[in-house]
Formats: sequence, C-alpha cells, structure tokens
Amino acid sequence: MYWIRFTIVIFMVFVPSYIRGGFYNLDVTQVQEFTILFLGCINLFTFLIMEKKMKKDLIEKNKIQGQVNSMSRDLKYSYSYIGEINRKLDILENIALGYPESSRLTQKNETELYDSIMDAIKLFGKSDKFSLRFIHLPNCDLIKEFGNVIGNSPHFSFKGSDKDISYKKSNDFIIIMSPKSIDNIFSYIIIEKKTSSQKIDDLEMMKTLASQALFLFVFMRNKKQIKCVI
Repeated sequence: MYWIRFTIVIFMVFVPSYIRGGFYNLDVTQVQEFTILFLGCINLFTFLIMEKKMKKDLIEKNKIQGQVNSMSRDLKYSYSYIGEINRKLDILENIALGYPESSRLTQKNETELYDSIMDAIKLFGKSDKFSLRFIHLPNCDLIKEFGNVIGNSPHFSFKGSDKDISYKKSNDFIIIMSPKSIDNIFSYIIIEKKTSSQKIDDLEMMKTLASQALFLFVFMRNKKQIKCVI
C-alpha cells in the first residue's frame, strides 16, 4: 500500500508533463486538474483502507495482549496454587508421620510432637501470635496449652449452642474449635489478628489441625493413664 501511494504521488507531480492537450469540451488545464483530483481521491481511498487495517490490527493486538496477560496471571496463580497444595500435603504428611511409637516421652519430646501442627497453624492462620488449647467439659477447665500465651484472650464458653459452633471471630481474635470432642475434651485455636479484616482462607484445614491436635493429645493422655494403671 505504501508503494502504491508513493507511485500515485509521483504521477500527480508529473501530470502537467504527461497531459498537454484537452479532452472533449475540457481544455488542457481542466484535464490536468481533474486528473490530479482523481489521483488524489485514489490516494485518499488507499490511505483510509490502510488506516482501517491498522486500527483493526491494533484492536487484535490489544486483544491478544490481554489474553496473554490473562494466561500469565492464570499460570502464575496455578503455580502458586500447586505450590500451596504441595505444602499442605507436606504438612499433613509430617503430622501423620509424627505420631509417637512410645508413651515414654519427656516434656521436650512431647512438645516436639506438636511442632508440625503449630507450624501449620502459623502458616494457615497467617499470624505468629496464636495458642492451641485443650479444655475439659463440662466445666471448661484448661488442661494444656501450646504456643503463645495470649493476653486478654476472650472467654470461650461452650454452654448451650456454643459447642455447636466451630468458628468465631471478633475484632481482635479468631477462634477455631475442633468439630467434635473426644472423652469430653475439646481443642481450639486462638489466633490474634494482625488487622481487623484478617480472615482464615482455609477454615476446613484449620478445623482439621484442631482435630489432629486433639487426637494426638487424647492418644498421649490415654497412653499415660494406661501406663500409670499398669
């Protein structure tokens, strides 16, 4: 198209040299003027075609660029999601493999059994300030606590319908409770919020961690009781 327009311009310049006579009732000047006008219209028409094509190409380019950006975001999210799933699987594997083979454990060894669970709570709770607690019903007596001793932590009542609720939150705290009790013992996790809008993205995973911690605690507790009886 560019060469066509360039050729037309050259013809327009040399029209007076090529046309030196009249045509029908038109004198030479009029013929030259109409010829230049005709060539100018052709040149304008080719310009409009080129401009339309360029706009179409630009729209198509922007559309393709948008698709590429969307695919890049999706791919980045997919890699991030796969990495997060693999990390969750590693955590669950560590928890599953961390059960003790013997009840003859020191206080340090017993605490280390909960390390994988505590690391998982820290990861999914997105907070360094949290506490894992075990309580006995019906008096809600605190039996054991791991993690940070959170000051001014909320009083968590299990009376009435409260024990049917496994998730609570306030402006300062998030509380996740194990869905079920074992031997009238519940476990629950208290997470101190960094911001008032903080929330738990994977609530079911947190409930699973609370249940796993409860199972481990009751298992060790029963092992010790059996040992004492013997």
